[in-house]
Amino acid sequence: MKNMIFSVTVLKKYGGNFSIGCGKRYAILPAMKKSDWLPLAIVFAAVYFFSMNGLGALPTLTISFLLKEKAGLTPDKMAFFQAVTLVAWVIKPLWGLISDLFPIFGSRRKSYLMITSLMAAAAWLVLIILPYTHVHLLLLVMTLIYMAYAFQDVVSDGLMVEVGQPLKMTGQFQSIQWAAVYMAMIVTSLAGGWVAELARKGSVSYGFIFGITAVFPMLTAIIVFFLVREPSRNQAAHTAGLSLRDVFHHRAVWVLGFFLFLWNFSPSFGAPFFYYAVDQLKFSPSFLGILQAITSAGALLGSMLYGLLFEKFPMKKFLVIAVFVGVFATLSYFIYFVPWLMLHSQVLKGLALAMNFLLGMASAVIFLALLNLAAKVSPQYAGGTIFALLMSFYNFGQMGSSALGGFLFPRVGLEMLILISAAFSLLVLFLIPHLPEHAETVAPVHPERAS
Repeated sequence: MKNMIFSVTVLKKYGGNFSIGCGKRYAILPAMKKSDWLPLAIVFAAVYFFSMNGLGALPTLTISFLLKEKAGLTPDKMAFFQAVTLVAWVIKPLWGLISDLFPIFGSRRKSYLMITSLMAAAAWLVLIILPYTHVHLLLLVMTLIYMAYAFQDVVSDGLMVEVGQPLKMTGQFQSIQWAAVYMAMIVTSLAGGWVAELARKGSVSYGFIFGITAVFPMLTAIIVFFLVREPSRNQAAHTAGLSLRDVFHHRAVWVLGFFLFLWNFSPSFGAPFFYYAVDQLKFSPSFLGILQAITSAGALLGSMLYGLLFEKFPMKKFLVIAVFVGVFATLSYFIYFVPWLMLHSQVLKGLALAMNFLLGMASAVIFLALLNLAAKVSPQYAGGTIFALLMSFYNFGQMGSSALGGFLFPRVGLEMLILISAAFSLLVLFLIPHLPEHAETVAPVHPERAS
């Protein structure tokens, strides 16, 4: 379901103990109270609402048209362009190491959240003055933007793991995070299609759109400044180093990492299908925005259902079902090639709306299940690094997927590419029996007894 062109491709006290099957126990800080979840939920929701997955995605469709019509990229070149920008997400463990082990002014989370937010705002402002025919400059700045957001994402996820594990609320926190994302995506999908249409007609400038987008990370920095209370915790950084030293010898992390890579590695047909939807199906930017909004509405419902119903569902059984749902979702794209439907555009558009709502709901439930599995396996105080490492496998699979799709498309065509993508999706079935389901935990110990 990652191939959906209309889809939306996360404080005061910290505490708990962590072990990941390596025979050592690390006593850390006093346990966090259950009543502290609300301010954390507000922070997580706000950060994700303004993130690149949320309101920061406002210019996504505009950029696609800019690359297609102003920069003159072909479908395969656009696929490679998108693959390169994903490097920022592949190297997420680097951001995790920096945040986990090198506090700034005694802060491992708040300071980095503010710095990366301001960096993203500055990069959006730089885009205003760039010549849009210089593809390499566009690629450089877009990659820097993604790096800022990826760093911000890692820090937020590290905080989520750090406080969510003792409360046993990693699933609920991620449900809140992504519910905020999908609410934002409903807005940005509708507004994004509208502004893309205006930019395409010359009614507004690309710079104006980028300038508006720069405001969102500025708001994130303000919210973090006022809401995140993070005292100095040198012991947490020390414990993170101990956890990292042992966790890299733990087989479960690498099995899950390879699974996440393979899950996303099926060749992507997103960029070629975008061209097909615009050139052959004659879908306008505004309709593409409506489709994205419908997908986001389905994803919002899916994220709520996950937090309420599916979070306790047996993981391995759930993933087997998810694989076949993903294959069906990929094959469902063949409705766009049915001659009768192509001649009756209103019927096709109606089917597209219904299909994208259902696929958005299913993709959100599956995505949150994978995120929650990664959060449960990550060590509490090295959560920024290990969770980022696991997600980098996921993103590396997506990067390879985009590049492989761009390579195959000129050679096999769009319809065969969809079939190949569906076939690739079945490969993960072989790894599901070997997946870990959670990190081992131990009873609290006193600091002087920790070894």
